[in-house]
Amino acid sequence: MAINKKSKAKAKSNSEKISNFSKHFNQSFKAYKKKHGCLPWQKGWTTTGSASWFNHMNAVGNKVYGYFLNQVILSMSAEENGYTSNKWISKTNIVKNKGSWKGSATWVYGWFYWEEIQKDKSGKVLKDDKGRPVKKFGYNFRVFPIFNTDQCTGLPDSLASSEVEAVEYTPLEGRLDIAEEYISNIGAKVDFGKTGAYYRPSTDSIGMPDFETFKTVENYYSTFVHEHIHWTKIKDRCDRADNHASRKAYAFEELVAEIGAVHVMNNLGIRMDENAFNNHLSYVDSWLGRLDDDTTFIVDACMLAEKAVKFLNGFQTKEELKKVA
Repeated sequence: MAINKKSKAKAKSNSEKISNFSKHFNQSFKAYKKKHGCLPWQKGWTTTGSASWFNHMNAVGNKVYGYFLNQVILSMSAEENGYTSNKWISKTNIVKNKGSWKGSATWVYGWFYWEEIQKDKSGKVLKDDKGRPVKKFGYNFRVFPIFNTDQCTGLPDSLASSEVEAVEYTPLEGRLDIAEEYISNIGAKVDFGKTGAYYRPSTDSIGMPDFETFKTVENYYSTFVHEHIHWTKIKDRCDRADNHASRKAYAFEELVAEIGAVHVMNNLGIRMDENAFNNHLSYVDSWLGRLDDDTTFIVDACMLAEKAVKFLNGFQTKEELKKVA
């Protein structure tokens, strides 16, 4: 009698997993826009009325969560739930430390490296021309649940919540060495004295009004960084130029540049000027309207912005990156 073996379910591709993740994330985005009239990064990061904005970390090791989109997700969750802590912990580590939790988890994502030694049909390990095992490798997209330490009880003091102290923001004055050094290290061609800010691919140059013409220091640097994100789009850099022609390309590229600028400014410790998003608020409904037909529209923009920021960070020394981390 033949025995029917259960066929192994086909593993989902990274694109399928990203699409599923995006559908869940998009609902949160739409709800946030409906409640606040803007997208989460357009509000600023100084405070959520509770936890630190865009500065969330793993309670075990105090390591800041990678991927800016995760910081957006955690900031939205902290604001929605009124968490006063910026520390998060996995279920495994809660149990390991004899703690307990209440409420729902917040889901974040990561790219996890994998490798596999290749074998022939007989099971023999394949070798390259130098006698080394042949390996296949790649990255898998995964989502996983974490809990804010405000949701937990019974954790040791080293892991328990510590309320983020609210600091009154003082508007900046004059040029900032940390920002000037970051931008100078990139080495893009910049023409000052212009009536508006732009990146021009035909000359591969950035045009900027003079520093003194900006109403605030914050607006100057957020604008300057925004144009540097555009500067990364050409083929020899991050190659976004023709990737999204069907996605209302101009609006999509503006979304990438906006998110990238917030990311860099957050790393530099400079608050976004309250007027920095005025030109882009009109895009919000257009961006959200695309989500029904183009599920990964905003998630893709976040990931491409992350890639652009990493490219710009590549011009910085390790010591300088420590200053802005």
